[in-house]
Parts: sequence; C-alpha cells; structure tokens
Amino acid sequence: MTVKAIIFDLGNVLVHIHPDRAMGALADRCAQPVERVRQLFLSGIHLQFMAGALTGRQFYQRVRTRLNCPISEQQFREIWALVIGDPKPGMAGLVEKLHERGYDLALCSNTDPWHWDLARQRCPFFQRFSHFFLSFELGLLKPDRRIFEQVLNRLQLAPEQVVFIDDTAENVRAAREVGMRAIQAMDAASVVRGLAREGVSVQAE
Repeated sequence: MTVKAIIFDLGNVLVHIHPDRAMGALADRCAQPVERVRQLFLSGIHLQFMAGALTGRQFYQRVRTRLNCPISEQQFREIWALVIGDPKPGMAGLVEKLHERGYDLALCSNTDPWHWDLARQRCPFFQRFSHFFLSFELGLLKPDRRIFEQVLNRLQLAPEQVVFIDDTAENVRAAREVGMRAIQAMDAASVVRGLAREGVSVQAE
C-alpha cells in the first residue's frame, strides 16, 4: 500500500531535549544531589504528568514536597523549560518537503502540557501538521498499543499506509506490532534513509 501519513515523535526526533540540564539546575536550586533528583523522576512522577494523571500544579507540588525545596511554581517552570531545546537540524526542511508532497503529517508524543506549550512556540513547522496525539490528552503513554490504534482510527488509514518515526526502539517495535511501518530516528539523515526504504523519497536540508 502507498504511504499516506507520516507520524513523528517530538523529543530527540523533531527537537533536542536536555533532561540532564533541567535536573542539574533543579538540584542546584534545591541544594540536593543530582542523583536524588534523577531518582525522583525515575520513580514515575513525570510519567504521571505526561499521562494526564497530574495537573501542572500537582506535579510542581509533589516535586517540591519530595525534594523539600522552597521553590516557587514560576521558578520550577523556568527550570523545567530547560528540557526543551531547539529543533533538530534538517527536520524543519524535511517536514516542509513532506507537506509539499501531500503527505498527512501528525505528531505522537509522550509529553506534558508545559513542554508541549514550549515546543509549539519553537516549532512553527507544526502548522504543517494536521493531527496531534499527545499523551497527556489521551491518558496513554507509548508504547501502549492503544495509542497507535487511536492514531489509525482517527486517520482512517490502514497500518501499512502509515510511517511512524521515533527515537526509542521500544516505541518503534510497538508501532510495527500493530502493522505500521516504523523508523528509529537518530538525525534527519537517518529519517530520510528510513523513508526511502518505505518508498518515500525526499531529501532533508
């Protein structure tokens, strides 16, 4: 079947992400070892935020309490914003060319509302996207197959008509298990090569 839609992940595919930068800044601000901050986020608190189980205020309050840190919500949000970096080289040009060739473009990301607000500001090429499948809105996290099933249902396409692009091997496997074509991204060049293998010929800039 001919490819009709291309679904991108956000972090480390379309934009750089810097979690260590944010954790280091939070550790400094709270006078805590970086490892303690790291373990807090590995405990699942951010997964809850990304899954929509916590509001931004609840996320902030739980982090502040767990770290025993007298940080304001605004200060915390400024630190949390350090995670989201600039668009990855070549990706804006690739998105534009895919749009010009008539492909339906969508985003499928495990993200939280604060990071999503930042990403939208930094990625004007999102105006080329027709669908946004965001974990905090869906109440689901990749690699849960129900996310991919929702994507296919909303796009009204067969799995073979969709190419899914993600940097995480586990998510790529999950997409393939529901029948999607899938590419594990490292950079724009790797995405272009993967698309070519799926019959989508385009060059990044």
